Amino acid sequence: MNNEGVFRQKKVFFSQISNNVLRDTKMSLKGKGLYSIIQSYITIENFILYKTTLKKQCKEGNKAFESAWKELKDRGYLVQYRLRDKKGNFYYEYDLLDNVHTPEKGSADNAPSGKGGIYNKTDLTNIDFNNTEKERYTILSDDNNVCFKIYKDAYTKKFNKEHMKVSATNKLYIDRWVSSLAEAKVLICDYEEEVEKYFNKLPPTNNGNILAFIKTSKRLFDVDIVDSAI
Repeated sequence: MNNEGVFRQKKVFFSQISNNVLRDTKMSLKGKGLYSIIQSYITIENFILYKTTLKKQCKEGNKAFESAWKELKDRGYLVQYRLRDKKGNFYYEYDLLDNVHTPEKGSADNAPSGKGGIYNKTDLTNIDFNNTEKERYTILSDDNNVCFKIYKDAYTKKFNKEHMKVSATNKLYIDRWVSSLAEAKVLICDYEEEVEKYFNKLPPTNNGNILAFIKTSKRLFDVDIVDSAI
């Protein structure tokens, strides 16, 4: 299973781009370009498209690609699902929409409302929703408990112990960081994905303290944190 996730196929044999996307004045050319490339691949019969495959097709670096990818998600044309297989392992699927899908803050319902056009024929019948968990397509709130709990759970899974205690001063720093994530409208699913990647690549010299993870957040989530931790 590729951890980067897999796109759900559309059962058509040519590329036709939604006019809603092409004429969306709030979308950049790079965003529209990436949308078009994705569309051209997911219409190929019996072809499985991974995010890593897309990156290889673009001459731009990872930062530029992720910027366009984030734009599609933020604008609502790209929906990500976090699912669980029969063994309990998480994996991702992506759905490219013809119309904008705007999730409401605090809503747990991530069913795409932006589908439209006869070329968007996503088949969901092969998913057992009783044994899978859709990602929470929800914006992180200012509630520190949610953000910290996700990180602490990942920490415990990695080190088989509880995360070290955080001082009162650093807790205030974490609160400011969580507020920055909320203001940037970071989705819970994206946050969970980055935390998982972080621990998968964690070097032996890193003890997994959340403060070290926060330092990477500007690059991961494009957020600004005013003060430093002590």
